[in-house]
Amino acid sequence: MPTESREPTFTPVYMRLASAAAMISALTTIMLWWLPRTYDAPSTFAESVALHAHEGYVARLRINFVHVFFALAAYGAAAARARRRAPAAALVAFVAFAFWSLSEAIGVAIQIFGVNGRWRAAYAAADIAHRQLIRNSLHTFEGLWDGIFFVVLVTFCIGTMAMAFAVWGADRLSRLLSVLFMLAAPLTVVITLDEYFGFSLTWLVAWAYPVLQPTNRALICVWLLWPSGMDRLKRAVEKRRGK
Repeated sequence: MPTESREPTFTPVYMRLASAAAMISALTTIMLWWLPRTYDAPSTFAESVALHAHEGYVARLRINFVHVFFALAAYGAAAARARRRAPAAALVAFVAFAFWSLSEAIGVAIQIFGVNGRWRAAYAAADIAHRQLIRNSLHTFEGLWDGIFFVVLVTFCIGTMAMAFAVWGADRLSRLLSVLFMLAAPLTVVITLDEYFGFSLTWLVAWAYPVLQPTNRALICVWLLWPSGMDRLKRAVEKRRGK
């Protein structure tokens, strides 16, 4: 694995904020796993339309939207700290995670303001012709979301693999974080196989996701504040200020 050379130039305050973002993303990951268990998955069109009025469903979408930005802040800080050790891998990881967060944020925003805020909310009061238009729009979005979510999965898988290489270091914490990123990649592959290729792997995702992803993001929080890293950051800031 690559070794560290020059010190990063990011301030301790920046790393503390990014560390807080990582912990928030760990907590929101748990919420995104738990909230779907507060309502039944729709089995009919009428049930899917009624979701716009379910508090748990709406909360999940809103949390999902802010979640990706907290996670991106954490991943960006991790890539920034690792860029001296493995600049190419850190750059690939950050770009992949940026595409991941943008793709998911766009898809979730459409669900919040288009699918739920406009189409589903208007369905009950609409006339027959308007209802058919809403039904067509909802079916069209399902196909679009399938494409968007595939991009989400692919870019996230690329990001986790690149980050696993970028953060690997001499200390045990860095190696542990790297291993968690390595495990996140096959988990994403499993989700892709389950969602798009007909493999019945939901049981594996249901067991692994709520354990692996929150742990990964919580460990990023610790890694960004790891004493040796903070000491190096402080020395770099003092050197830059001429102290």
